[in-house]
Amino acid sequence: MNFNENTGWRRPLACVAMLALCVSVMAAESNPDDLIPFDKLDAAGQARVRLAVPGYTFYRKVQLAHPLVRSRYDVFEHVINHLDQCSIVAQPLKIVEYRSERQPDGSYFADNHKGAVGHIWPLRAVPGERLYYAHGDDREGKMVSGCAVVLFRYREKAPGVIEGELHAFVKIDSWVQKLLTILFTPIVTAVVDRRFNEVVDVPTRVAEESTANPAKVLAVIDAMPPKDREMVAEFRKLLATPEKKP
Repeated sequence: MNFNENTGWRRPLACVAMLALCVSVMAAESNPDDLIPFDKLDAAGQARVRLAVPGYTFYRKVQLAHPLVRSRYDVFEHVINHLDQCSIVAQPLKIVEYRSERQPDGSYFADNHKGAVGHIWPLRAVPGERLYYAHGDDREGKMVSGCAVVLFRYREKAPGVIEGELHAFVKIDSWVQKLLTILFTPIVTAVVDRRFNEVVDVPTRVAEESTANPAKVLAVIDAMPPKDREMVAEFRKLLATPEKKP
């Protein structure tokens, strides 16, 4: 191979390396790592976070489809704390076609039948904040595999109105995929927004429907097979009880 042939592939690689350096510098300057309450996690939670942070491919404040949730606060908290119960209710409401299934290790497994499959582990649950670790594959288009730490923050902006924000630290497994991620950032961030919206969008819609039409949702639950009714009995009891005001 002569010198001209070498420079033919070195130039684009040099450009990619420079882009990667710029992205790393930008991430360091904004210091989004400080968002993660690392010192408040147990040893297992810290170990999972370290799989993605530091060393993530990119950080993204996700553009939520529903940044404002019109829901009872207690109903909203229940569904984000029980993603399996939430998906059982969401299916007959035609909000989603797949279920999140609770695993023995405490994670939730889901396959949305549209290319995304993986596990999500709840790491921290305190008022106004949920922290998750996720690992999976996205087979839409080119297959991408990796992991992420996801921070969801929310607050009651007004009675019956909850405001949320979602932060994602994404680590792509393959170096080739990482370089493609940097080169096609607008496309990748759109996919990230869509995928991580699913983490909170289903609970959001279930909570809103349950608040706006509790009789309808109760009727849907009562028409479920016995096993499903048993799994969502706690949620049904909550929904049938008037919200307690402070």
